[in-house]
Amino acid sequence: MMLSQRIKSKKGMTIMELLIAVVIVGIVAAMAVPRFQIAYERIKFRAANREITSKIRLARSFAVSTKSQHGVYFDQAALSYILFKDVVNTGAMQFDAGDSIISLDTLPAVFSFLATDEINNSIVFRSNGSTPGTVNVVTLAVTPDIIAVHQHTILAATGRIETMSAYY
Repeated sequence: MMLSQRIKSKKGMTIMELLIAVVIVGIVAAMAVPRFQIAYERIKFRAANREITSKIRLARSFAVSTKSQHGVYFDQAALSYILFKDVVNTGAMQFDAGDSIISLDTLPAVFSFLATDEINNSIVFRSNGSTPGTVNVVTLAVTPDIIAVHQHTILAATGRIETMSAYY
């Protein structure tokens, strides 16, 4: 077939072919939407846990740079955490009423649990960046699509943070 004949040809897509293509694209898109929802919830969970890690690191940095105790208090009932300067009872290494609050953050609504293995729910850093003992902070998010658990482990001697997530 010559080029001039090909240009003059009136062949094209029929409406039926176009509808079939649209239906196929729709089916593929419908299959992908639940996966996007799960990915979005995981991203929100990871971002909130990165914020917690960031606050803990910031407390350690403040303690080292200002040569005074700073910490993070975890409020289990309100699912929030407070970055504070320990000024009231520095020997107790905990958050007390009257300590200087630097920031208060609340976890997103998908979170259903926030806890530490400390009795006073506080991580306090000394001026050298260490803590009195190794501390674990655990968060849990439960939605219809995912169950996610994250653990932050703060090492006593160095203040280093190790994190681990699991999704079910």
